[in-house]
Amino acid sequence: MKLGLGTVAFTAQGGKHSPAVPLESVRDILNLAHQAGIGLLDAAAEAGDSLSVVARCLPAQAHFKLVVKPYLQSAEPGGNSYADQLEQGLLDTLQALSRPHIYALKTGIASALMNRQGERLIHRLEALKKQQLIEKTAFSVANPEALDWLLQHYQPDIVQLPVNVLDQRFLHSGHLSLLKSRQIEVHARDILLQGVLLDPLHLHPWFWPLKKRMAQYHDFLVKEGLTPLEGALNFVTALPQVDYALIGVHSSDQLSEMVAALMPGLAADDFFPYASNDSRFVDPLQWNLYE
Repeated sequence: MKLGLGTVAFTAQGGKHSPAVPLESVRDILNLAHQAGIGLLDAAAEAGDSLSVVARCLPAQAHFKLVVKPYLQSAEPGGNSYADQLEQGLLDTLQALSRPHIYALKTGIASALMNRQGERLIHRLEALKKQQLIEKTAFSVANPEALDWLLQHYQPDIVQLPVNVLDQRFLHSGHLSLLKSRQIEVHARDILLQGVLLDPLHLHPWFWPLKKRMAQYHDFLVKEGLTPLEGALNFVTALPQVDYALIGVHSSDQLSEMVAALMPGLAADDFFPYASNDSRFVDPLQWNLYE
């Protein structure tokens, strides 16, 4: 199963203006994920109390691989370094989850290596691996330029990056193949592009320059007998370079729908013509949806 489950939606912060998912619903989601063969959970201590929610709701029989991003403050002069904060965050995580180790420790490239403490952080990450507190190191990047910078300074075990029908930058630049050639695990995020891909014919005005492309994409889906959800999910899972496609849900029904939408055997290259290289549309940090 190529799907990995993000847990940010289990908190009010993860849902932005939405309430936190009730604990009973979280239990149902995690039980269904286990039964469906989803083996990876991605959690962030920065996202409210998602870690404590996960700890309270994990099925006893489940053995999920956990990828965790601990809370990191900005390192001030005389304060704790990123490396110290990362290690303490890991120890707090292990205590919260009652686990002796986790699959991977994740940090963001901007707050980690792009400063004078980067070398110290790298040494600390490798030390945590040697202590068997973590199996792998993971970094999150937003664009190919950031990935190039990362790979010049460190080779992580996992890279998390955006991949979807519109955002194929890492695919066509050759970065996904490069990562696989270096045996670096690839976790794809933003696979639904925050819902944009679920309704290609009804776009926010920000995306109107893509109207023609998205109409063509809609016609392609209809011709192939695919729903927008099926198209978005199966494009990413069909990429051989992608190890996990990360999804977020608010209910077990949503998770059931996503699992049912998986259709092995689709050709990823059929989706290539619908990509956009314009960061205004594929990078949510550049969106202005309130004008």
